[in-house]
Amino acid sequence: MMFHVKHTTKTLFKRGFLLFFMLAFATSCITQRRTVEITDYILLNNGKEILGKEQGLTAFMFENNPRNIPFQQFLADKYNVGSYRDVSYWVTVEGSRYKVFLYENAEVEKYFDTSEYIVTNAETDANIRGSMAKFICLSMINESNDDCLADDSLFQNIAVNYLKRLKDEYLNN
Repeated sequence: MMFHVKHTTKTLFKRGFLLFFMLAFATSCITQRRTVEITDYILLNNGKEILGKEQGLTAFMFENNPRNIPFQQFLADKYNVGSYRDVSYWVTVEGSRYKVFLYENAEVEKYFDTSEYIVTNAETDANIRGSMAKFICLSMINESNDDCLADDSLFQNIAVNYLKRLKDEYLNN
């Protein structure tokens, strides 16, 4: 009486190895999620909605530095906004008036998928002085409610330059 144990073991071993090889091959072919590092700033479409416009505003987004005071406090001190919630203010740039909107943390998450962006300014809790927000977003309109950061806006260069100076002042503060 002879048993074929070795043959069955060999077949199971071959099948197991083949299954392992197929799983390893399949998982290596899965594409990883693309993440982007924001070195200076990025413009994102479909942000806050304003009356009279179908599409949401374009947002100027940059990475927060948690070692600085909260950006809301920075704006409130600089422009005497008074409120730390729902911050918006009027500013005159190159002789024209513009309204700047700051997104709250929840609004940033609501309008934009921030998991697509890498945070390079990670800090320990002991070093955090300001907000724990990963990114700061701002939008800007003119007196006619036109989106100044939109690709087809004549005011895009003025708006971007103003927001870059504001960002740099905050980050170097």
